[in-house]
Amino acid sequence: MQLQLVVRQYYELEDVANATSALAATMPSVTPFIEPFWLIPWLKQNQDKHPIWLQCVYDDTLVASIFVVMKEPEGLPSPFSSGWFNKTGDNQRDQIWIEFNDLLAHPQWHDQSVGLILNWCKTVARDWRFEITASPAPWLTHSDFYTESTSIPGYAVTLEKEFANKDAYLAQCSSNTRSRIRRAIKYIEAHYGAVTVRSFGNRPPEAVWDEIAQFHLERWQDTEQGSGFDNPDFVAFHKALMMHKSSDTPSRCDFLGFYAGEQCIGYTYNLLSNGNVFFYLSGINYLESSNRFQPGLVIHTYAVSYYTEQGYTRYDFMGGDSQYKRSLSNYQYELFMIRLIRKDWLTAIFQTLKMLKAKIFKRNSR
Repeated sequence: MQLQLVVRQYYELEDVANATSALAATMPSVTPFIEPFWLIPWLKQNQDKHPIWLQCVYDDTLVASIFVVMKEPEGLPSPFSSGWFNKTGDNQRDQIWIEFNDLLAHPQWHDQSVGLILNWCKTVARDWRFEITASPAPWLTHSDFYTESTSIPGYAVTLEKEFANKDAYLAQCSSNTRSRIRRAIKYIEAHYGAVTVRSFGNRPPEAVWDEIAQFHLERWQDTEQGSGFDNPDFVAFHKALMMHKSSDTPSRCDFLGFYAGEQCIGYTYNLLSNGNVFFYLSGINYLESSNRFQPGLVIHTYAVSYYTEQGYTRYDFMGGDSQYKRSLSNYQYELFMIRLIRKDWLTAIFQTLKMLKAKIFKRNSR
């Protein structure tokens, strides 16, 4: 009996939900981004992109699953037809920003399934994108592809039981971080009132959602990254994600509000799964510009204590290098953006031109 690849262009979402839920149930741990909790709203939103369902099957049993979207060439940066794993290649649609991307696969079958899928990929398109993953190794060793890999630092807090007391959590931070946060808490409580945490569960009231959007837009809409709340596809996806609930998945959205007295100082939007808290975004109310007013550091400190008390074991800031993540975390890891380009005469020329361009740029920048 051999592992076989089944390529499905037509399928019912109910079949996807049932099959992937059953597969996820056989795995020791799954991140929310590759299970039905995330995939079903994503597939619903992107039916016009015609995602292809790749299934690895052994003895009539699904052992690995992933979706790909094909995209036409787009000029010099991407001159070939491309395929995107669990993404669309459309910046507006992909602003929802999947992390910990991977095959949904039992560990026993993972690496072999990657090889089988890449054997199919090389017959379909020259250019493949796999973003953002914590499991790059099996994707980088296929002999028929040139590979490019860009690392992104990730940060997390491994939650110890004593962190339910915020002072115990702060005790393991650097003296500078600890001092800044304690001063900030003292300042906020003196000017606004005692800091408290309120849980809004997986579906916050509309007024809370609107205020999160307002705070996020005020902070990000004029930056290069922009705010997802300016993007109707981003908003629609997350509203669908909040509504998606199934007894077959352990994952859900969770919203926390942080208050000083009756004044809201911010919110966090998190994804909860298998004892892990994935911090997705925040909406912070920058009431004043004083250096002593540090609402971001304060709300994460209280969130760490809150989730520890709820029994969670990891508070994950996910990918991206920021000072606050470095200051608040006690664990660092790497995520990767991978590009795979099929080896043939045309891509060999493309790779040579890229190397020459890089050398010229390096020489001119001296």
